[in-house]
Amino acid sequence: MTHLRDSSGLSSFCHDSQQLRGSPIRSSLKVTGDPTRRYRCRRRIFISHVKELQNLVEELRTNAIEKDTHLDHLQKRNDELSTPLEKVKGDAVADFKASNLFTNLMDTNYAASFEDFRLDAMENFPEIDFSSIKLNLGGAAISSPL
Repeated sequence: MTHLRDSSGLSSFCHDSQQLRGSPIRSSLKVTGDPTRRYRCRRRIFISHVKELQNLVEELRTNAIEKDTHLDHLQKRNDELSTPLEKVKGDAVADFKASNLFTNLMDTNYAASFEDFRLDAMENFPEIDFSSIKLNLGGAAISSPL
């Protein structure tokens, strides 16, 4: 039983009903007494539920705004960090391509691939002599992954 007091100081009593169970709003709508008292009780119940829902909506809006603000901040921070990262990455690749290590790796991989090609050609065309075909890269080591 819910006890409600209106602005005039009169009391109203709302009782649960067997047929209205299941919803917290509907279960408290059966009011004893005259129709005016029932109306006032129902009205107060609905007004309190409407206020609760309005407060919840406002809280959700505030949370959404806070999350959007935080997301915008993180996006800006990500953009701030991505630009220097791309520049550093590009500089590192350019430095590596200009290095002797890169040239040596390219020569080694090219030589290994060429040697694999020569061995495959000798297998597929045994009547042709491929032994005279050599690759000279100025001392690049030939290491076949096979």
